[in-house]
Amino acid sequence: MPIDFFQNTCKTESEKNEFGLCDDIPNQKAYIDEDNSGKWIGIVKNPDSKKILFYGIDNCANIRKPNGNLESTCDGVLKESSYLVFVELKEATRKGWFGEGREQITNTINIFKANYDVADFDSIEAYVCNNLKPRSNPGRATSIQMFKDDTGYILYDKNEIEI
Repeated sequence: MPIDFFQNTCKTESEKNEFGLCDDIPNQKAYIDEDNSGKWIGIVKNPDSKKILFYGIDNCANIRKPNGNLESTCDGVLKESSYLVFVELKEATRKGWFGEGREQITNTINIFKANYDVADFDSIEAYVCNNLKPRSNPGRATSIQMFKDDTGYILYDKNEIEI
């Protein structure tokens, strides 16, 4: 049975010009927040006020390995029409947070590719967002290239996502 990445029980949505992505409740899905910017880990810029859907994956989609253990997945995926953005949300200053996020998104995209025809989507991107380290770091170029080699997609290391 194919894995459903777009479960209604995992969905939040917004049409605001700017909103945030939060993952502040332990063992609960990540979600869209429109009001409390102090909680935002990722910031979504939506200048055309499009209807943006966010589907929590980690702690919601219940993706399991063949042995029954949970897969390591990213926090969620933004969807606008046929445009997808896989997102991992971090609040970390410790070493290795970016590599961990890259691995989670790589694994999630590989599972997605096994369950969906990626040709059905016009664009697929990925972001590792960290509100404690919001700007890109040129030192991550090798890791970003590895992601591109592994998935075929672009990985961004900043906490602002433009739709």
